[in-house]
Amino acid sequence: MHGNGALTAVRTSLSEQLAALRGVAVSELPASLLAVAVRQVAGVHVLLPADWEALRHDEGAAGRPVPFWARPWPSGTALAEALAADPPPAGARVVELGCGLAVPSIVAARAGAEVLATDGASDAVAYAAHSLALSQATGEVAHAAWAEHGDELVARGPFDLVLAGDVCYTPQNADALVRLLPRLVAPGGEVRMADPGRANARRFLSAARASFALDSHEAGAVTLYTLKPRPPSTGSDPVEGG
Repeated sequence: MHGNGALTAVRTSLSEQLAALRGVAVSELPASLLAVAVRQVAGVHVLLPADWEALRHDEGAAGRPVPFWARPWPSGTALAEALAADPPPAGARVVELGCGLAVPSIVAARAGAEVLATDGASDAVAYAAHSLALSQATGEVAHAAWAEHGDELVARGPFDLVLAGDVCYTPQNADALVRLLPRLVAPGGEVRMADPGRANARRFLSAARASFALDSHEAGAVTLYTLKPRPPSTGSDPVEGG
């Protein structure tokens, strides 16, 4: 399905998009960013840098952030697998925060949802767009750091489903998420999150109980959470199953 010719074509258009998003010439992009592979993750095809360690080294040498977006992580995979088992209805409006390689977004898009995959790393946005195409899924991608561009995301909502895999890796992210999620979720909508047990996720969940009813279950080393908006007058309950 994805022969050398197809990958060569993908690489050409990908390099142009990456250069445009970075605001540099194609010749200035590190070779490790352009050396691509296709992997199947949670039943969908994902385009990703072939050698993550080489990319990490090159980005570090250039003074750029660690490319955490550029590899599949357990939380994103677990969230995508849960979505495949219990997909959103066709036509549901879905946004993914910090999408990285956007595997959950691709799964939701293949189920017929209207998907907006977002990430603060411009490289992730370019790769996610190609992965959607490789998986024959239709969706939109946007370069947006949700902790900074919450108002812009709210303007695109409200959303029936908000997806987030392993996004509470700093206290600032956890606090921003508490403020943002009630503004993103439509009445009757929900948030689905996955987290590997970060302390800042506990910080987020503790504060989120004021606005959401929470449910949780384990998926290997990852915990999957479902958050549903509370009616304004109800009290807060402990996490069920957690």
